[in-house]
Amino acid sequence: MPSTTAITVSQLSRLIGLPGAHAIIDVRIEEDYSADPRLLPASNRRDFKTVSTWASEFAGSRVTVVCQRGQKLSQGVAAWLRHEGIAAESLEGGFEAWRDGNGPLIDAGKIPPRDEKGRTVWVTRARPKVDRIAC
Repeated sequence: MPSTTAITVSQLSRLIGLPGAHAIIDVRIEEDYSADPRLLPASNRRDFKTVSTWASEFAGSRVTVVCQRGQKLSQGVAAWLRHEGIAAESLEGGFEAWRDGNGPLIDAGKIPPRDEKGRTVWVTRARPKVDRIAC
């Protein structure tokens, strides 16, 4: 039976880049992140221990929380966010499932700085046409 509090890799991959896309929060511990410092597209790195201080930033958003394996950390943070009234799910299988499913990953060092609203510009091709630039 599918979980009502988790989203699969294939479901999330279809949402990335769409106007109603989920906010993606990466809560992997530093050790796991250092072992593979890539991020899911448009994800935000946050410390799971301080969820109470940043949860309100996602009010009114749909959120997917990602940890290394999609178990304790992401499920706990998603539960906290739901308690705060935020529609939150964890990624089934976590970062490892996303990586193993060949989901797109971005080297964090290559991401341009975010603007004052927390946005970045993503170019999806080496020579993009104007109608194919994702923001």
